[in-house]
Amino acid sequence: MYRRKFNSELWKKIFENHVATFTDYGNIKVLDFKAPDTNIYRIRFLFEEDYCRLHISGDLGELIAANFDNMTFDKFSDYVNNINYFTEKILCHSRPIFKYDIEKAKEQLKELAEKNDWSGYLCVDSDELDIVMDDILMGFNDEKGIGDKGYDSLVELEEDAYKFVKNIGREETDILDIYMLAFKLAKKQLNNKGGNEV
Repeated sequence: MYRRKFNSELWKKIFENHVATFTDYGNIKVLDFKAPDTNIYRIRFLFEEDYCRLHISGDLGELIAANFDNMTFDKFSDYVNNINYFTEKILCHSRPIFKYDIEKAKEQLKELAEKNDWSGYLCVDSDELDIVMDDILMGFNDEKGIGDKGYDSLVELEEDAYKFVKNIGREETDILDIYMLAFKLAKKQLNNKGGNEV
């Protein structure tokens, strides 16, 4: 999977006027992070402590994640530097976490074809290999990547395609990086202010 470099400096600038407010309702803990007098790039982290469930809402979309013991305000730091771990705990989200790039998918498929010698297996020349690649990319879209027909073509060449097909052409959208950065900045601000608890 391709992972672009997250532009944290840009997002730190966007969040520079944001103010963190923490409210403790017992089993419910709420961390709001927003600039005064505006809702632009507002983010709310709502922790259901008794169910270890996190709800993120605001101007940047919604997300729900759960885990059996550490999806709480105090333990959320387990996730902020490990997005892959957090991704496994997501139940639903309104903003795409991944997108698919057809040019990157073509590059990856060419590498796979060379590595596993599709030309030799198919007894085709490079022009015909391009046709095979087009078949695999038929129905490709930026939300799901390789479609059903493309998968059927790929599995004829790579019987274990089910293990990696979802990663072909896949890129992060940075939304999780943004959430994690917002949480880190808000928590740091609270720590510096001695809690700002309501």
